[in-house]
Amino acid sequence: MTNFDAGEAENRASALLAKTAQQLQDILELVARRLRPFPSFQGMTTVQAVEVEPGFSSARDLGCVVVDPDGRLCSLEITAISGIAGMAEADQVEQFQPLDLSSEEYIVYASAAIALLSDELRRRGGRGT
Repeated sequence: MTNFDAGEAENRASALLAKTAQQLQDILELVARRLRPFPSFQGMTTVQAVEVEPGFSSARDLGCVVVDPDGRLCSLEITAISGIAGMAEADQVEQFQPLDLSSEEYIVYASAAIALLSDELRRRGGRGT
């Protein structure tokens, strides 16, 4: 019987998760770049992004997670800027913040994003640029 090395098993599992996350990142970038025009975020004409909500609740608050037109998973922060007093309109500033995700988190979010973008491509007849 061979000796079982728990540390080696953990290292191999971590390496496999990292490799899988990288492969999913490549696929996500490919699918996102094929989707032109890229969908707008909640009907906004100034923001191109698709919200990604995996089927579980994250242990930490990541904010509004979106995939951008380049296939990056980001947190979207929208800040309203009040207009001149008495004016009904307000401007907004949108910022995409990079997410620091573990391989496990990235795999879940990237998988959900790939499914969403692939559904949109199929809805459009499978055509992309």
